[in-house]
Amino acid sequence: MTASTYRNRVKPIALYFPQFHAIPENDEWWGKGFTDWNNVRSAKQQFAGHYQPRVPAGGNYYDQSTIETIRWQQELAKSHGIFGFCHYHYWFSGKQLLETPTNVMLANSDLNLPFCLAWANETWSRRWDGLDHHILIQQKHDPDPAQWDAHFEYLFRAWSDDRAIKIDGKPVFLIYRPHRVDAIGQMFDRWRELAHARGLPGLYFVAIKQYEYPNPDVLDHFDATMHFQPFEALYSPDYPNPDQQAARSNRLKSVLRRLPEPLLDIGRSLKAKYSSKLEFYDYESVWQQALKVERDRPELPCFAGAFMDWDNAARYKERARLFKGASPERFRHYFLELAKRTAARPAPENHIFINAWNEWSEGTYLEPDERYGLAYIEAIRDVLLEVNGTI
Repeated sequence: MTASTYRNRVKPIALYFPQFHAIPENDEWWGKGFTDWNNVRSAKQQFAGHYQPRVPAGGNYYDQSTIETIRWQQELAKSHGIFGFCHYHYWFSGKQLLETPTNVMLANSDLNLPFCLAWANETWSRRWDGLDHHILIQQKHDPDPAQWDAHFEYLFRAWSDDRAIKIDGKPVFLIYRPHRVDAIGQMFDRWRELAHARGLPGLYFVAIKQYEYPNPDVLDHFDATMHFQPFEALYSPDYPNPDQQAARSNRLKSVLRRLPEPLLDIGRSLKAKYSSKLEFYDYESVWQQALKVERDRPELPCFAGAFMDWDNAARYKERARLFKGASPERFRHYFLELAKRTAARPAPENHIFINAWNEWSEGTYLEPDERYGLAYIEAIRDVLLEVNGTI
């Protein structure tokens, strides 16, 4: 089968994590100079043969506050066919955190990789320590038009940028936990009104899906959904988990997610205090489920998701989740099948969101490491050459 067989060019977008530079808040909460590299470096093997710690190739523990780092990342991505980055965006009722890498990119037009933003709209707590009830910064989602307008002012800087990823001329914006935003329809209406007044044809809102939405009606306000992998597959009611312990854990989590957030935090803390078991999942079966990309609503486009691996022992130690059977070769096999299916779907569903460019503490990244080098990102390049005929 040749590239001409497929309807559309596949456009991979890699989720981009910005916690590899120091900020005053992390200095206060975790210690002077803290970045996520501290977690990565301190990881320990939890069993014989466990691939930890993960070491970036050449010991490149980079600083994302520098333009040199951003340029290196973008050049590596472009040379292997990555269409764009989706930057995580952190906004807490007017206060931003970890915005420096995005601002460096916005301030330098020669950094020309397309981008979009994903609002990671969760409360920050000491979850890594098992202290979910210990709040670092609260995400309140106040339905306050003045706060909506202030948020819009920053977002418009990104949305009006020539490099912004757009669908039908509308800048793309994703929300990590859409069901937690109070008065989300009113907020979107206000933002669309302001966008039209500034000359944009509209905004394209995407709801990120990790599990079944506690309130499915929230999708009334969105233009599309995105399947965040591996968890959309893992929490699917159709996923046949061969690990019965992990399956029971997932069923319990599906019920608990319907509880108010303070009660969820208490539950997580109790689990962390009284449970020290690793959770194992099967790479092959999760990927097979991830290939079944079905729309969450018939009228809403759905963007497929992909992942390389998952092992968050760097953060959660003996409470980590791990996937058995992950490798660049198996990733290439499944990404090729996903790319073929994606290329046959109507636009704009030819975008694939990859988790992630640099989630080192979660064990899923495209950047080179000491064990595999460039093997994962080269797998993407090779698949795109086969499916698109070009990178």
